[in-house]
Amino acid sequence: MTSNNAFTNPGDREYPIDERDLSEEQNEHLTSVLRAVRDNADAPSELQDVARKMLGGRLELKDVLDDPSGFRALTDGISGMRESWRSMSPTDRQAVRTAVEEKAAEEEAGGGR
Repeated sequence: MTSNNAFTNPGDREYPIDERDLSEEQNEHLTSVLRAVRDNADAPSELQDVARKMLGGRLELKDVLDDPSGFRALTDGISGMRESWRSMSPTDRQAVRTAVEEKAAEEEAGGGR
């Protein structure tokens, strides 16, 4: 083990998260998403905090809801999504459903990423 600290800020890492139940590709994707959340000035501070904790190895994905900031970030986010969904017209809702189904089918066929 080296004493060289390559992190400039808590939550920085140059290698992907290694969640045991995820594939290498999923871990790489999770890491890139967490970095994007951490660096997004418009993201809620609680969500940025969760991203920093996960990237810093202080919080595992399975424990996010047990963490107070993780719980608040996710439940507040879901609440906002619920309100957005309720305010959509039936036509817009169906368009979202169709887009999600098409993307899932592409990824299942190996054409999406």
